Amino acid sequence: MWIAALALVLLGFVEALPSGLANAAFVGVTLPLVLSTVAVGAVLVNRLPRHIVGWLLLGGGLSIAVSIGAAALADYGLNLHPGSVPGAVWFAILSGATSGTFIGLLGGFMPLYFPTGRLLSPRWRVVLLIAIVPTLSPVITNAFGSSVVGSMFSAGTYPAEVTNPLALSGLGGQLIALLSTVSHVLGVVVLIPLIASLVVRYRRASGIERAQLKWFAYVGLVVLPTLLLAIVTRGATSGPLLVLNGIAWVVAIGGLALLPVAIGIAVLRYRLYEIDRLISRTISYGVLTAIVAGLFVGFILVFQAVLAPVTGSNELAVAGSTLLAAALFQPIRRRVQRLVDRRFNRSRYDAEQTVAAFASRLRDEVDLEQLRAEILATVAATVEPSSVSLWLRD
Repeated sequence: MWIAALALVLLGFVEALPSGLANAAFVGVTLPLVLSTVAVGAVLVNRLPRHIVGWLLLGGGLSIAVSIGAAALADYGLNLHPGSVPGAVWFAILSGATSGTFIGLLGGFMPLYFPTGRLLSPRWRVVLLIAIVPTLSPVITNAFGSSVVGSMFSAGTYPAEVTNPLALSGLGGQLIALLSTVSHVLGVVVLIPLIASLVVRYRRASGIERAQLKWFAYVGLVVLPTLLLAIVTRGATSGPLLVLNGIAWVVAIGGLALLPVAIGIAVLRYRLYEIDRLISRTISYGVLTAIVAGLFVGFILVFQAVLAPVTGSNELAVAGSTLLAAALFQPIRRRVQRLVDRRFNRSRYDAEQTVAAFASRLRDEVDLEQLRAEILATVAATVEPSSVSLWLRD
């Protein structure tokens, strides 16, 4: 399944290359998303076949791969070389029908089942039933709609004379249009209980499960703002908004490629507790970058006002600002890191405080039995092993 997904995405990439950089870049950015999703899903299905999270990842990754591969065949047979691909219109229908499944499987079902593979309680089945509608409705609306969906490749849309052979008319067509509207509404409404399920699960969790949820939330909070920005600006046709939309999509899709990796780490519990350090480093370096950049700009403005009338040049102001910002980098970094660790990486902060306190007591301790008890207590408090013992060589 992993090889099939890779082949389908590569087919889309090769077909999109002649149509321009934008289309090739879209498929190129989608490639790591597909591979990471399918690869992590395959690993989880093999290691934990009864865990639904692996199957959701595998199904979501394959849906994107099928959509891209089918779109490539449809575009080639309908736009680039009409008639060269038998049944190209069916590939167009297949591409549209599978294009939105990934969002439903990972955005609709995953928050309800992650990380345990079970719902919080039977009452959450109502939310699951609501999430099924926007997940499966694109399959029905694109398969039986009045026309095939637009191509993501060279021509932008398929020729006007290409119609959907499965299109329903009359009452059936009206029901398809109604289903599409209802699906969009439910897709927005269901976001609230989906987020609430993660919040409730996090509040009830402790230890391992809470660390697992942190991995999911960390990547989600990085991806969600860029994804919303991409959706808001998708109507732009030219100017800075179009460039911003393209960048937002690239960052969002690239960030989504990290979500399956985070899910795999959380479910398999490989280096699970590194998440506290990762969050701490991300926040600290973000704050540090903002502080240093602000100081650098402030120093330049001050030095320009003071030195420019004397030297007649801004080069000295820039050089002085650079040196001063570089000199302040390490002191600011240590202070910011200490403050962030105290709030977001408490275990590391507490461990450092415990070791420092132990070192101060060690200088005045001479009793061997008391020293042994101090060492065991310090190791148990900082490392938190399941058991600890101390062997002293005679």
